[in-house]
Amino acid sequence: MNRVSISVLELCSMMLLFLTGSTIVVGLNFGAREDSVLAVVIEISFGIVLFYFYLLLVKRSSWKEFVPLLEMGFGSLPAKLIAIVFSFYFLYIAARVMNDFAFFTTQFLYPNAPKWIASISFLIVVGYCIMLGIEAVARSAFILMVFLLMITGGLWLLGFFSEEFQATYLLPLFSQGWEPIKKMIFPTGLTFPYGELVVFLVLLPLCNNKDKLHTCVWIPIVTAGLIIMVTMELIIGILHAPFANTYYFPFAKAMELVTYLGIVEHLEIFTYLLLLGGGFMKVAIFIYAAQAVLTQLFKLNQKSWHVIVLMAAVYLLSLHRSGDIAEHLHVGLKLVPYYLHIPIQFVLPLLLGIVVFIRTRKNKAAA
Repeated sequence: MNRVSISVLELCSMMLLFLTGSTIVVGLNFGAREDSVLAVVIEISFGIVLFYFYLLLVKRSSWKEFVPLLEMGFGSLPAKLIAIVFSFYFLYIAARVMNDFAFFTTQFLYPNAPKWIASISFLIVVGYCIMLGIEAVARSAFILMVFLLMITGGLWLLGFFSEEFQATYLLPLFSQGWEPIKKMIFPTGLTFPYGELVVFLVLLPLCNNKDKLHTCVWIPIVTAGLIIMVTMELIIGILHAPFANTYYFPFAKAMELVTYLGIVEHLEIFTYLLLLGGGFMKVAIFIYAAQAVLTQLFKLNQKSWHVIVLMAAVYLLSLHRSGDIAEHLHVGLKLVPYYLHIPIQFVLPLLLGIVVFIRTRKNKAAA
């Protein structure tokens, strides 16, 4: 029996922040130019199907915790090895999100500051919150969600009604055919951010009202997709689609160009708040999930020093092939989707699901 418990609303708030926080600031892809929003529609549909597969997998296992779920599917020894792989994956993706925050901080706010200052200060805040427990993180998710939705809505209003926004930049649609859309969707669009929801396999058993999950979990996925779509349209309308992909932080650049009467300007600072809140939630979820998997694996009680060790691991992983933002994005967009995301987000859960469904079906037939 799980000793911690989070509500459906808190879980959905965490999902929304998880999907949008870093995505709309540093993770937007305009590979299909004006048709990029059409690709996002397909990605939303895929995200819903994928998450409901994760939900069904945990439900069929009678809401087992993550390591017992792996043992049910793969056996004891393979499950232990796979649990370690998942833990490494969670920590590595947490390191990459932390790097997104650090690079943004040192490029937009403090250009002369070393990256390690932004990284370590960010990790300290995240680590302290995890030490308070996942319930505290979950409760803060709803408050952060309200503030971030207000900030996002305000930026939309200021952006769409500014002189810099040109509606003609949004057209023509479907002028290049399906090929650019397919390249945008696979593999990057499928694996980020929706495929990263695989981490919620660890959190789903903690929900205190599991019966309501299947009626609610599509809402944050669709909402996040709509936020991404509207933000992309705003960026295209200000920067123009052919140039949007040339910026490392297109949303921040677009808002930097928006001014009113020469007085209201530098709105890009508010995109930093979006990344701060959403990035915090994403890194906290990944580190907590790694801690939960390792404590289940080695049958330990969760301790504060565990979090400190994992924070150190995240920082060390953040140093791998991230000397500058160009290298960081190359690894994240060209290597990670193929060598990490696809095997861990799709292949392993699919194999696990096949075995779990077969075993539960046999058990029901025997009963």
